[in-house]
Amino acid sequence: MGVSQKEKIFFTEHLSLMIKGGIPITEALETLTEEAKSGTLRKILRDVLKRILEGERLEKSFAKYPKFFDRFFLSVIRVGEKSGTLDANLKYLSLQLRKDYEMRKKIMGALFYPILVLSLAIVIILLIVYFVLPKLIPVFQSLQAMGVVSQLPLATKILLNLGNFLKKYGFFIPIIIVILILFIRILQKIKIIKFYFDKTSLSFPFFGQTLKDLNLARFSRNFYTLLKSGMPILEALEICADVLPNEVYKKDLISVKAEVERGGKISSGLKKIPQRFPPLFSEMILVGERTGSLEESSLYLSQFYTREADSTLKNISELIGPILLIFLGILVVFIALATIIPIFRFVGEIRVH
Repeated sequence: MGVSQKEKIFFTEHLSLMIKGGIPITEALETLTEEAKSGTLRKILRDVLKRILEGERLEKSFAKYPKFFDRFFLSVIRVGEKSGTLDANLKYLSLQLRKDYEMRKKIMGALFYPILVLSLAIVIILLIVYFVLPKLIPVFQSLQAMGVVSQLPLATKILLNLGNFLKKYGFFIPIIIVILILFIRILQKIKIIKFYFDKTSLSFPFFGQTLKDLNLARFSRNFYTLLKSGMPILEALEICADVLPNEVYKKDLISVKAEVERGGKISSGLKKIPQRFPPLFSEMILVGERTGSLEESSLYLSQFYTREADSTLKNISELIGPILLIFLGILVVFIALATIIPIFRFVGEIRVH
């Protein structure tokens, strides 16, 4: 069992409030350990509390569990411990975690309806193939053999061939799907393959722009949180590159960091990659650099691209829904014609005779 995003948000928010209220960190952790619903989180917090009582820092204690607390999480806590602003940094962190959670929910919400319609289509096909066709196949075959129906319709032939195929090889399909999913997961762990997969996905029409908006929103929000927590720009860029899931944007941010290390500006590095960082983005960062308000510029960009991503996701859901409904309607009509037409022909032949 893992630690859910909701649990991490709850823990981070409450730890921030307790420390701000003057409660010692050991006492706060003890209380949160008792309140933790997840057995995994409870076990982690007990160990963290034990390490802190032995004199270890909070960030180092959490670092023992990289599966649950990533580099971004640990870096914000480390800066807070060093600067004495742990409560404020935990608050920024909880806000960031909540934003990520809300965006994930919106993505799942946009995909829910299309997945539901596709699942319904698959269920209809399986019901027809495994429960209806076995009873109709012998009837159709006998009608054709007797010459009552001289020629079966194309739709019926397709359905019969599909039924015969699934009857012979249907049990292989779930195995092939599982193998394919595992194969894709293995390939995505190979960096070079994942890089080209991410690069290709960014060039998809319509969906590619959504992925760009999501990556820009996440980068700018992470960057704002790290700067607000007191982290130096170079380290913030490095951590943002490390925690972004898209390998192409990771590489871009590493090149931007190299530009800053050479004495250049962040905006100059971003302007060299206009296909992934549009002029609006680099110009807002430039404004932030010139006016000393880089945090505010990053916050504005995170809000802007979050709205853009929200709007696009809503449009995707609204566009795909009717298309899938039309597909489902065509599928139902096709199956109905494939099964009804031969029966009508049979009735017609009997009347003629």
